[in-house]
Amino acid sequence: MPRLSLRLLGGFHLRLESRSLALPARKAQALLAYLALRPGRPHSRESLTALFWGNVGERQARQSLRQTVFRIRKVFAAAKNPGFVVQAETIAVNAAAVDVDVASFERLIRKRSPAALAAAITLYEGPLLDGLRVDEEPFESWLRSERDRLRELIQEALTRLLAQQMKRGPAETAIQTAGRLLALDPLQEGAHRTLMRLFARQGRRAAALRQYQACVAVLRKELGVEPEAETKRVYQEILQRQARTSTGAARAGEPAAESPLVGREEEVGHLRRTLREILRGQGRVLLLTGETGIGKSRLIEELAAEAGRILPFRPWVDALRAGTILSETEALESLPRAWRGELVRLFPELSASGVQPQIIPENSVRLFEVIDALIAHVAARRPLVVVLEDLHWADELSLRLFSFVGRRLGARPLLLVGTAREEELPDAPALRRSLHELEPEPHVNRVTLSSLSERSTAGLVGALARAGSSRSRVAELAQKVWAMSSGNPFVIVETM
Repeated sequence: MPRLSLRLLGGFHLRLESRSLALPARKAQALLAYLALRPGRPHSRESLTALFWGNVGERQARQSLRQTVFRIRKVFAAAKNPGFVVQAETIAVNAAAVDVDVASFERLIRKRSPAALAAAITLYEGPLLDGLRVDEEPFESWLRSERDRLRELIQEALTRLLAQQMKRGPAETAIQTAGRLLALDPLQEGAHRTLMRLFARQGRRAAALRQYQACVAVLRKELGVEPEAETKRVYQEILQRQARTSTGAARAGEPAAESPLVGREEEVGHLRRTLREILRGQGRVLLLTGETGIGKSRLIEELAAEAGRILPFRPWVDALRAGTILSETEALESLPRAWRGELVRLFPELSASGVQPQIIPENSVRLFEVIDALIAHVAARRPLVVVLEDLHWADELSLRLFSFVGRRLGARPLLLVGTAREEELPDAPALRRSLHELEPEPHVNRVTLSSLSERSTAGLVGALARAGSSRSRVAELAQKVWAMSSGNPFVIVETM
């Protein structure tokens, strides 16, 4: 008997050996997934109609269930697999005939060994049935509950595996596990601390400081709180050890929520001129680079204040979703039908069937054209600023899209901004290629932030010092901060 493989973590994929089996109807996918998560257990037709067709009459609901069951039976029959069991009043999935990734995932986690936990983590490719929506509240409520349960399991597995890897094993493996844990839950402050310690152990000072900066930012943004005392202590230890100083440095206090912008008059002037140009309909690309903590994000905040409306994007998908561009009905309908179909590769919620085609380099150019046309349509209605931060971490297709859109700005009132860390550029060949393609264009400018001068450092220290502090004390403190920070704004602010 040929066994079917059903992958539900990260989407919906039904396979027979290496061959993918199509089941395009969203409710058919949802019904099969619901049954497969309880293999061997028969479900009454009444309970299934209430779950998937609760908003229609009983007769219509039964008819819809029969049609959906017929679609699933057809797929199983074609695969010569008897795993879909339909009785007069009940329906079930036979566990012996179908391999379900969720069942394997839960079984491996129960073993708790390092090898089993690592295998379970590999199976977790994303939330349960990611991208699938059927607009039936009973099912959606069940799906949210199951997603939360499985998310807690993967976080528990990652936390347990990380603890084991910290005791034994290479640091790089533990770094990857901690990074995966933070990708699932950026508010895991313990994981931030672990990464800081691991980076420091490897001698990667910039990475350790960057991790603290990321921790501070996400806690402020999501919870409006500062890091715990232990996190600040780990940061201070790394900072003081690397600076080879044990005395004389100001005690690390509360990181300032909004620090004054000092020593950046020239750069701010450049931003203002660029904004005026896009308001006149002249498209511009701005590349903002500099080392970790040099103030790129702080300058972006200033740009946001100047622009009045800005979308602080990271990946392109988040950019278009966060900017509510997908809700721009007029913009979407302005695209040819075939082009709207291309958008499903990025946004499965636009698909009537719930099927999300793969994104591969061979079909990327057409997708680039669609995204470019969509952005152009929105920019034609109102001036637009698009920000992509930390391009050094972006995938190659995202960088190619950045270059594609950047070369085609023309007369659009659009400012496309990308930020990158200078020290990461040698290890980011795809980003270097994108910059090489863009920089010869006349509408492209590159601003590289340097460290603050000693005078500007003293000005920032003075602005952050406690009210009423004596001038001599502030001057003495400014000299110590300058010696420790070498003009790095992030280090200055956090030290103060």
